[in-house]
Amino acid sequence: MRRDPPRPRSAWARAVTRARELLDARFTESIALDELAAHARLDKFRLCRAFREEVGLPPHAYVTYRRVGLAGALLARGVPQAEVAARVGLYDQSQLHRHFKRIAGVTPGAYARAAR
Repeated sequence: MRRDPPRPRSAWARAVTRARELLDARFTESIALDELAAHARLDKFRLCRAFREEVGLPPHAYVTYRRVGLAGALLARGVPQAEVAARVGLYDQSQLHRHFKRIAGVTPGAYARAAR
């Protein structure tokens, strides 16, 4: 049985790990790119390139995916959409609807109905 060799990590993997840990801890909050870069100890342009290389998404998209994931869990528990939007750090219900439909492929309302 042959296994593929492990994917080489970038030279900035530790910085990306630090950035990802901060984003995971505070993804419902607004984090400035400058703050994220300072935490990762890397300039913001290099951090964005390295983050995309390691994670597959730029930092902002990563945060959006995390927010939609939490939104799905809250919707499945019956939390109203407007409250879900506020709790996950989105501006309003329309922003939740737009991101949720793009990422999950269904509207938040349809997802909530299917989860019940």
